[in-house]
Amino acid sequence: MLPALRRARIIELLRRDGAAGLKEMSEAVGVSVSTLRRDVDYLCEQGHLERTHGGAVLNEGRRGIELDREIASELESDAKSAIGSRAAALIQPGQTVFLDSGTTTSAAARAARQRNIRFTAVTNDFTIAGILSDSPIIQVLVASGTVRPGTSTLLGADTVQYIRRLRTDLALVGTHALSEEEMSDTSLELGELKRTIISASDRPVLLADSSKIFDRAFYSFGQVSDVHHLITDTRLAAEKQAILGRNGMQVDIAPDMREPA
Repeated sequence: MLPALRRARIIELLRRDGAAGLKEMSEAVGVSVSTLRRDVDYLCEQGHLERTHGGAVLNEGRRGIELDREIASELESDAKSAIGSRAAALIQPGQTVFLDSGTTTSAAARAARQRNIRFTAVTNDFTIAGILSDSPIIQVLVASGTVRPGTSTLLGADTVQYIRRLRTDLALVGTHALSEEEMSDTSLELGELKRTIISASDRPVLLADSSKIFDRAFYSFGQVSDVHHLITDTRLAAEKQAILGRNGMQVDIAPDMREPA
């Protein structure tokens, strides 16, 4: 098992259980305790976990800390695939669609390519551009800007100015966190960029797996009522759906793709 996948599984386990011992985590992930310990040490050094006596917990003060893209792409992968397929189904032939940078929006891009319909895609993510450019019938436009170190994301003043000139039919927007009332991300630059994407679209749709919901990150980029609706996975509790609904957000639950129709 690749390190990124192991580390994603550790974070998923701790999100579910709150805390776990090294032996318990090694059995759940299917690796030796020594390998597991190295992964936990790495995640602690990056600020994602805190060591406890014999185990680890999530670091609750990690609002401004992002996972490596390799780990993020493996995290909640089944949920992201389901959300991506649901989001891609919204795209109609001939539309202009903005795909925000991120691993969940990348899942939407893969699903959109498989639909084999003609549309124009705009993105600030080189990975998403590469996914969609494999199709001969999807026109792909890439925003100008500065590459964020360690990622395939374009951002900065040039990116914001580029997006401000657009008017898209649909925008698929990711978020680091979603509280009862607002969306937030890990930096001012990312937040301003997402705020601009939402403003430039006739129908902005938020994509977020349930692990991000009722959490907060560093910078707020809008209220839940600023987007048309949220697409998330089946693990979002009914009471959380109800709270979001009362605050003005329509919630669309993507069916679990592992279950038979």
